[in-house]
Amino acid sequence: MNRIACKIALGVACTLMWVLPAAAADPGIKDDEIVVGAIMPFTGPAGALGYGAFLGERIAIEEANAAGGVNGRKITVIAEDDEYVPARTVQAFNKLMEVDQIFALIAGSGSSHWLAIMPTLEAEGIPNINPLLASMKPFEAGPTTHFGIGTSYRDGANEVMEIMAKRNPNLKWASIVQEDESGIDREVGFNEAAKNLGLEVVAQMRVNRTQTDFSAEVLRMQQAGATGVFIGGLPTLDAGVLKEIRKLDMKAKVATLWLSHNEASLNLLREDAGDLVLYDFVPSMTDPKLDHFHALAKAHLSTEDQGRINRYSVTGYATMKAFIEAMNRCGRDLSRACALAELNKLTDFDTGVMGKITWRPDSHLAPVAGAPLVIDAKAGRFVPLAAD
Repeated sequence: MNRIACKIALGVACTLMWVLPAAAADPGIKDDEIVVGAIMPFTGPAGALGYGAFLGERIAIEEANAAGGVNGRKITVIAEDDEYVPARTVQAFNKLMEVDQIFALIAGSGSSHWLAIMPTLEAEGIPNINPLLASMKPFEAGPTTHFGIGTSYRDGANEVMEIMAKRNPNLKWASIVQEDESGIDREVGFNEAAKNLGLEVVAQMRVNRTQTDFSAEVLRMQQAGATGVFIGGLPTLDAGVLKEIRKLDMKAKVATLWLSHNEASLNLLREDAGDLVLYDFVPSMTDPKLDHFHALAKAHLSTEDQGRINRYSVTGYATMKAFIEAMNRCGRDLSRACALAELNKLTDFDTGVMGKITWRPDSHLAPVAGAPLVIDAKAGRFVPLAAD
């Protein structure tokens, strides 16, 4: 509300002045601090993925804070574990909004989790970025506040199947995906590739993401005559299906996407991954391109947490670096509206760890090209797929 001040000087009449109140800062903005929130599956079936991504964001935050923060403001992050359960995502989000008064949300779980909170994010104009999500469902909803990076699950499935078709023509294919938005997205991409490439598909199935026994499904694939298998789910699905393929001595070629590109999955898969091809837009964690990233991890993380970084740590770092850049461009007059405007015009931003990031108002999933990886069981690491 406007208020009137009266200035009195000796022998001078009272002068009326209109004094405008200072504009209220957006929630989470303080003189020397920016408070952001993160909701991740630190435990549960996606715990290794969520915690890994959060570590990458922490590295970017610590790197920025050590350099003076965002125009003099240090970033503080308040993190919540939703255990990969959408109802807990909503509960955690309400707490971050109402109690912690966050400026932005810098991490979340799967697509169903995001869709549960997206109406509020949109209504309140809260910037939100996600290093985990590659399902198209939230982006198809036409969000103005939601930003992600990388190849979508659909495009990734198309890419890996094109690679497999060129290297292994005339295979009979089966697909098995987890029955949620992310799994179905991968199934859509697989089906598009099968149609465009003229592949023979002999079996398709969906499974609950909490399922751990896939013996019946793999037996069905074998009975259908499958010689190629596309897997679309959490790392436990990849490991479980590969185990059954090996047990039945199927001799099948296997294609999957980046969810299993981590140390825990490597330990699960290496014994059974002879014919596995994994497509990812993040380099192998042993690639020299990531030497600087590993040096930052050593500087800013505990020894224990250094051992828990994975490819999602790279996407977490890259996404947070891009958001920090957008906030920096706003100067001291940082606001949610300004951060969103800067995110919408970020072009060819180089994070130093993967492809450059570009966002536009009509494209909030920044495409990043990928490449096929395989497991070198002897060396115990992921390596680029050798050319034919």
